[in-house]
Amino acid sequence: MSTTIPQSGFSGAFSLRTTRSAVFLTALLVCLGTSLGAAPRQARDLDAEGIALLFKGDYRGALKAFDASLAKDPKNARALANRCTARYQLGDDDGAIADFKAAAALRPALKDELARQVSDAHRRRGTRLADAGDRQGAARELYAAVKLDRGHARAYAGIGELAVLNAEHRTALDYFGRALKLDKDLDSALAGRAGARLALGQLRGALADADAAILLRPSEPGHFRLRARVHRALGMTDAALKDERRASELRRPRGP
Repeated sequence: MSTTIPQSGFSGAFSLRTTRSAVFLTALLVCLGTSLGAAPRQARDLDAEGIALLFKGDYRGALKAFDASLAKDPKNARALANRCTARYQLGDDDGAIADFKAAAALRPALKDELARQVSDAHRRRGTRLADAGDRQGAARELYAAVKLDRGHARAYAGIGELAVLNAEHRTALDYFGRALKLDKDLDSALAGRAGARLALGQLRGALADADAAILLRPSEPGHFRLRARVHRALGMTDAALKDERRASELRRPRGP
């Protein structure tokens, strides 16, 4: 999602921070043995190989192992769940979501184990759709994200950004507020709320949010452009010019 309220469209994407413990939760299901249902011996060996590769961070290798396992046993819910993790880590959101649905259909208990990463896959897919101008598709994906994970601050912020693009500024304030309750240091939500407040004429609140966003991410030129707009609305021309110069400096390509 964008780190500022864009004048047109979304921009940017967020880095993934999945802990090894999250992978372990999925991997543990595979290691529970035959009590979860028998699979061909060779498929189980491939599953174990894939899990080991997941822990090593070799997601492409893990993907190949789970592909091979599923070629032998297409209804292996454990392998589908772990392949979902590998695909998510590789940025294959469509594949991760498809594996999630297939795994959960075979073994509903897997839904909770995979919900957080699949929620983020929906959020990332929503970002791409928003960047392409498909607001309706983006909204569908972002709502799917928060349905799976009510604690996904970035997804709430993304819904807020869509509301701003649709000039629904009070709705935007609500969603940015939800995001900030979950993550008070989410600079994109602060910048988004600043833009919504600016549109509503809440200039002092907009300035406070823009200041906070800059403190959290001083390398983002969009935050300075946003604050320049707030300063101009407040009649603070010198401060606006200073922010505009800083935004230009940050956008300037750095030398070798």
